[in-house]
Amino acid sequence: MVSKGEPGSTGPSPSLRQSRELVEEAERLRRQGKFDRAESICYPLVRRHPKYLAALHTLGLIYLDKRNFERALDCLIRASMLDPTNWMTLSALSLAYLRLGASEMAAQTLNRALAIRPQEASIFSLLGEIHREEREYALAIQAYRQALSFGPTTETPVAGLALCLSALGQSAEAARVLGEAYDRGVRTLRLLHIMTTLPAGTVSIDILEALSRLASVQTMTDAATNNTYLFANAAALDAAGRYEEAWDAAVKANRPLAAEYRAELKAEIERRESSLARLRAVSTAHQGPIPQQPISLFILGPSRSGKTTLERLVSSLDHVKIGSEAPIVEKAVRRTFQTAAIPTSSRLENLPAELLPSFRDMYLEGLAQRVGTARVFTNTLPGHIHNAALLANVIPNVRFLLVKRNLDDVTWRIYLTKYLSGNAYAYDLRAILDYLEWYNTMIELTAEKLPDVTRIVSYEAITSDPATILHGAAEFCGLEVGERPMSPLPSDHGCSAHYVQFLR
Repeated sequence: MVSKGEPGSTGPSPSLRQSRELVEEAERLRRQGKFDRAESICYPLVRRHPKYLAALHTLGLIYLDKRNFERALDCLIRASMLDPTNWMTLSALSLAYLRLGASEMAAQTLNRALAIRPQEASIFSLLGEIHREEREYALAIQAYRQALSFGPTTETPVAGLALCLSALGQSAEAARVLGEAYDRGVRTLRLLHIMTTLPAGTVSIDILEALSRLASVQTMTDAATNNTYLFANAAALDAAGRYEEAWDAAVKANRPLAAEYRAELKAEIERRESSLARLRAVSTAHQGPIPQQPISLFILGPSRSGKTTLERLVSSLDHVKIGSEAPIVEKAVRRTFQTAAIPTSSRLENLPAELLPSFRDMYLEGLAQRVGTARVFTNTLPGHIHNAALLANVIPNVRFLLVKRNLDDVTWRIYLTKYLSGNAYAYDLRAILDYLEWYNTMIELTAEKLPDVTRIVSYEAITSDPATILHGAAEFCGLEVGERPMSPLPSDHGCSAHYVQFLR
């Protein structure tokens, strides 16, 4: 940039040079996690120079780090307007869209960045995040592996790849990916935390020792980081058989989150009560079968009850497409609201009755895009229990496999889990028990109202007698079991044995 301040100048004027130095300082502070200080430098710059691309881009990154995604979006859209070919801005803008739930816009924006920079590891890493958000795990795995092939090993693609592999039941491969990254020096808290979520015996690293070593070199001053450390440490202590220490760590990890989610828990309880009352009032009618239309198989149960284990078992059948927690219903609901030009919600119970036919069409369109040639598409999002009867009444060829589990085991597994979002009940034992009591009541009542399209199974039966459960699921969905051998299913039945005195 040539200064316009003094004739004959060959570099930026002092004021312009100072602006650049301020942006560089703000970026340095952002990378150190000092987001407020970085914002205090960058925000006045943008006010003085509304078309200052570097300042807008950096301020957008700061807001992304602060999880103020709407302000990040504003800055990054303005930056992209100034330079539509800047792949870094497009990538950051894509991330803002993703965090705001606009995954389709995120993908479109990232494809523009990919066209400009076709071998950039960070773009493929973000593409993996988008596909993982949509529960398109096969596509996400492909994108993460490409990211790792184009650049040095970094946390995001390794973590994303491991999470996808774990979701597909490939725990040993997930452990291998994490172990290789650890050996190459990627020793972050996030990767160690993911290791603690894998089945016992899959990880060869001494996670307790690794966490202790990490804590000795990394100060856990940030509240969120310290909280994640406590959850990881609790799980590692549990796996090591140090049960009293594990319980103490779990209590310390859950206590601050219980306070943080108190207001959200109150709203969640109100929704539960409304859903239970609505279910009690419905009739038993449901949509009849439509030939050639895929079956929507909702595998529902409380969090940590074994839905993914059952989905993995069912996926061993031919003609089954795993959907995991795919947001297919929520997307159809939002599109229906938007098409009707009324305020949008993602909850099916909020949709006016006259719009249900439109929702049905939107859902079937989304189902066709995902299911391919399969005859059964699974969905394990536990919140669908709120509207199971409504789904059965609106969508053709719906089936429900409803999962129950030993109360102490599922309570302990929930209490040992730090969720990415939601699950406001999960950090207080009384709230967990109330949630489980409500969910099991919903299961029983749903089966009573919809006996032709529901089956109740237990986690203990799934893991102890998978062949019987598989044959029952195949008959339920009109499929053949075939000759394919079943892979062993992980089981942590009895995981609460050393904690019953605390749980009760």
